[in-house]
Amino acid sequence: MNSTINLLEKIQDTMTELRATPVVKDKFWIVEEDGQQVGTILAIEEGGFAYVHDDTREKYPTIKLLKNKLNITFEKHRPKKPDVEKDEVYGWPCSTKPHNRLYDVSRKLPIYTKNNKSKSYYCAGYYMVKFNNAWTREYCPKLITLQRYEFAGPYHTKEQVEEQLRVANGQ
Repeated sequence: MNSTINLLEKIQDTMTELRATPVVKDKFWIVEEDGQQVGTILAIEEGGFAYVHDDTREKYPTIKLLKNKLNITFEKHRPKKPDVEKDEVYGWPCSTKPHNRLYDVSRKLPIYTKNNKSKSYYCAGYYMVKFNNAWTREYCPKLITLQRYEFAGPYHTKEQVEEQLRVANGQ
């Protein structure tokens, strides 16, 4: 009896679980084994489903039969992309991955470049910039823009600068 149980446990240990993640609801799935794509499942127009793997196409009349025969776990939803940390320069948001981070103490501006070799500097955060006697919102403007025009900022969020714009433009 114990040898039968041990044999079953060994068989279960060697069986890897396949996971099917939906790409198109009820029509197309990607099948993975240990995080590696090993095949796809697709709905067939004539009815039924096909499991495609290793240049082989196996047809099944129902998804339930396919699931039971191949020991596939179907995910209900496509997994969400993990939250990526927002790019920041000294706590101020920026539009791209920052390089060469600086802080201009005299002007109180968080400055960065968009790549290591760039000579163009940008200012992280949201700003109000006065063009032609009207204030406009700018997100991560070039440093030269803030040197040439009157500005206010930086602000952490779009909502903060929008509120200040309403006040500045008398709305």
